[in-house]
Amino acid sequence: MKQSQSYSSLVWVRFKRNKMALMSLILLAILGMTSVFAPFFSPNDPDHRFSSHIYDAPSSIHWIDQDGTFHFWPFVYAKTVDLDPVTFLPITKEDHSHPIYLEFFSQGWEYFFLGMSFDRHIVGLEDGSPIFLLGSDNLGRDLISRCFFGSRVTLLFAIAVVALVVSIGTVVGILSGYHGGRFDFVVQRIAELALAFPAVPLYLALIAVLPKTADSTSVFIMLIVILSSLQWAFIARQVRAQALSMRNLDYIRAAKSVGAKDMRIVLRHILPNVTSNIVVLATIMLPTIVLTESFFSFLSVGVKAPMFSWGSLLNSAGQFQTIGSYPWLLYPVGFILVTVLGFNALGDGLRDAVDPYSGR
Repeated sequence: MKQSQSYSSLVWVRFKRNKMALMSLILLAILGMTSVFAPFFSPNDPDHRFSSHIYDAPSSIHWIDQDGTFHFWPFVYAKTVDLDPVTFLPITKEDHSHPIYLEFFSQGWEYFFLGMSFDRHIVGLEDGSPIFLLGSDNLGRDLISRCFFGSRVTLLFAIAVVALVVSIGTVVGILSGYHGGRFDFVVQRIAELALAFPAVPLYLALIAVLPKTADSTSVFIMLIVILSSLQWAFIARQVRAQALSMRNLDYIRAAKSVGAKDMRIVLRHILPNVTSNIVVLATIMLPTIVLTESFFSFLSVGVKAPMFSWGSLLNSAGQFQTIGSYPWLLYPVGFILVTVLGFNALGDGLRDAVDPYSGR
């Protein structure tokens, strides 16, 4: 006799069939790990300015030297800087006579994690000189280290907004759909107003009234509140539709007939049945929030220094002349694309997996 599977196991079995969604889950897990342990994965201090390495090109990792000799350990060449005799712009060249080997779990700049001090990093150079895997910016700061630390701000912002939106939207949607009547009418009119209100003008207007002396944390929290106040209505409408379809089902009526209170019915019967769809909606909403934050930070109306995100890192590449001369400044776009495409594929996979009996 074949043993029946639980709903969660059926969802997982169906989700694993979607190779794209499974790969996206792995990529997002790696991205989350590099974000949490950003100091360990960052070869340099993201705020340190290397004055002799301004606009330094990404380091090329070699296994074979100029003589064609294969090395069993990766290395980079030391760099020399000369001036172009025509444009007087700095030209960086590799000194092929001076190879420098990479050192894994190397000792470098000191950082604090969970209240303890560490100085180990995943990669560095054996002579202690800085390595720029993705190049450096206009102030000589390591770009890959800033991308890792910027992912903390961007992902934390997106997760905080989605968590707040889902919490408000779920509560409002369930109560509106379950109770109905005048309460439902009033709530839906407010939701329609929130959905119809132009988000960008309100966002820019609220940012404009923020005091210039506001610190970066206050601005960060204000941005979360602004975006959450405009996004909750979408979740509320979706949850309300499900609550409306369930409130007249037989098991809900049976619970009422035996004297079950409304709170128990909502928490024990309606909420568990809408949770899977809420998770899918939250997963699909995350890339939208990431793009929104990156867009506003790119326009310098997002997070405020010294806090920085992927969008604010792209702000330094806002001119075509800069991009043409230093194209590696666009590398933060890669992090944004991986995150957005990863969450989109994950959301599609979850949306198909929450109905494990379809197509069987």
